[in-house]
Amino acid sequence: MNAKAFILLCYLTIVSIAELVLTYDSVSLGLSIYVILMLVLVGYSSLHTMYRDKLKNGVWEKHLLFSRILKPSPDGKKINLFIKELDETKTSENNFIGVLKCLTLAPLIRIMSVSMPLSSLEQVNWYLLINLPLFAVVFLLLRSQSQSWRDLGFTAGRLPIQLLVALAGFFLGMIDYSLLQPSPLIVTLSPENFIAPALILLVFTGFSEELIFRGIIQRNTDGIIGGYKSLIFTSLLFAAMHIGWNSLPDLCFVFFVGLFYGFIYQKTKTLSGITLSHGITNITMFLLLPFIA
Repeated sequence: MNAKAFILLCYLTIVSIAELVLTYDSVSLGLSIYVILMLVLVGYSSLHTMYRDKLKNGVWEKHLLFSRILKPSPDGKKINLFIKELDETKTSENNFIGVLKCLTLAPLIRIMSVSMPLSSLEQVNWYLLINLPLFAVVFLLLRSQSQSWRDLGFTAGRLPIQLLVALAGFFLGMIDYSLLQPSPLIVTLSPENFIAPALILLVFTGFSEELIFRGIIQRNTDGIIGGYKSLIFTSLLFAAMHIGWNSLPDLCFVFFVGLFYGFIYQKTKTLSGITLSHGITNITMFLLLPFIA
């Protein structure tokens, strides 16, 4: 295991511990763990950014290149190989800085959901208030990485597959409801009570969570640890963020849903179908089945 993979494993372990502490021990202690994790990620990525800028300014390149030139060499092949290796190192470091920045999103989700004063609001509006600031952070993150929505996979490609994946959300919602039996997020199942909450769940759970976990975290870690490892890492992280539901069967179910969504994303390179599927899953579980099951 290389150093970067080890850092990702430590990150996943710390997030899991923080979720367990939040759920079963102390909210303040769990929140403190997340805050420290955030500070470490920001500080570590800042140090790497300083290192990257130093390389960009040519300080190291000139020093090392001249050192190689002054030594006897039969031809310029070794120098060219050295420059190529240095460029590859710079690219790898830049990618890892991007990953560290992306990993701040999961702690930020939990910090905001725990610390915001939401008790006086209807539960369905919690998703709205928590995710609006997150969208601003995500937007700034994407701008810093020069990424567009199309780059992330919000396209209409492979429509038949995307439609099937979206419709699978009803089936996944039924399974999740049978595992958790959650209370409904609305008082009665009527059009005036259903439409706005359904849109909130579609945008602020389906869209936001798939954007963060698959479009940003999985996509960025793919270039660091490889496709299938990135898929497993993101699915485990996605499941860890559901520890608060206090259900081992649901935790396993969420992990396999994460694998399913992540696999579809790897194969199709689009988030459209899984975004709709995730939103439909939550709509089915929180708005429909509590009244018709």
